[in-house]
Amino acid sequence: MAIQFLDERLSVHRNNSTGTEAVTTTPLLIGDIGLQTVAAVSAGNSGLVRVALTGIAGIAFGIEETANITLTIERNGTGTAGTGTVIYTDMFFIGDSTFDIPPISVVAGDFPPASVVAAGEIRYSLFISADVDTGVTLMGPAVFNGSASAGTT
Repeated sequence: MAIQFLDERLSVHRNNSTGTEAVTTTPLLIGDIGLQTVAAVSAGNSGLVRVALTGIAGIAFGIEETANITLTIERNGTGTAGTGTVIYTDMFFIGDSTFDIPPISVVAGDFPPASVVAAGEIRYSLFISADVDTGVTLMGPAVFNGSASAGTT
C-alpha cells in the first residue's frame, strides 16, 4: 500500500530556559500527545503503522550533584507514569555538576499493534525523573513531538 500520512502532534511543556520545576524520583509528565490513526483502519493499513517520536528536556543543577536522569515514553497511559506500555527508556548519568547542561534529546520509534491502531488514537507520554530528590531542576525547553504514517511503498 502507498505511504499514508496519518497525523502529527506537538506538546510544549516549556519553550524557554526559565523553569523551576523539581525533577525527582517521582516521574514528571513533560509531554503528552494523541496521534490519530483512524484513517489507517479505513485504508486497511492497521498493521503497517509506524510512529516517530522526538523530545528534548533542559535540566540544571542547583547544588553539586551526581544524578541519573531518566526519560521514558509510554504508549496509551493515563498521563501517570507506569500506566502505559513503555516503548522507550534511557538513563543519562550527570556527574558532579553545578551548572546547566545542554538539553537532553530523545528519538524513538514505535510499531504499534493493529489492535492499538484500531482504537483510532494512540496516546504517547514523555516523563522525566532523577534518582535523587533534590538539586535537579527542569529548566527547559521541554518539548515532545510525534508523527504517524502507514503503508509500505
